[in-house]
Amino acid sequence: MKKEYIRLIAIILIILFILISFIIYNQLPLLIGKKIILATNPVDPFDPFRGQYMNINYEISTLENTQKFEINEKVYVILKEDEEGIFRMQDLSRNRPDEGFFIRGEVKRVYGNTMSIEYGIEQYFFEKSAKLPTINITIVAKVDNFGHAVLKEMLYNGKPLEIEYKEFKITS
Repeated sequence: MKKEYIRLIAIILIILFILISFIIYNQLPLLIGKKIILATNPVDPFDPFRGQYMNINYEISTLENTQKFEINEKVYVILKEDEEGIFRMQDLSRNRPDEGFFIRGEVKRVYGNTMSIEYGIEQYFFEKSAKLPTINITIVAKVDNFGHAVLKEMLYNGKPLEIEYKEFKITS
């Protein structure tokens, strides 16, 4: 009987360890990552199964494919901060840079000499009654030493975005 309790506790601890590891792994960029600000070109779709969200298209989402990257290939976009504090593409690499600012993405589409890259921070979910601007938005993200990014904050005209909520109606 005592062995069964010990075995049960061990299984529960292993499951908890795995769950906590996933949470820490996903939140690690927020804890130790470097802050970057990215320019965007957002659109505002609605999906009945996923809810209200903003699909964010970054300035670094569509780039010239000078190195002939292929679909599903990992790419490191080396970033450089401009005079406005926005990080823009400086170079591309197949290998993780040893230093500097960079973000890791995956090539999703290639058309001609252009490629579309996703970084895992393309969607921002919000309540249905929220009113969000869709222009003049920049994103504050935190990027860890491996290039994994987490969306931290949205800025509107350089200031933290304050979300306004419409009056709630049952028929909205």
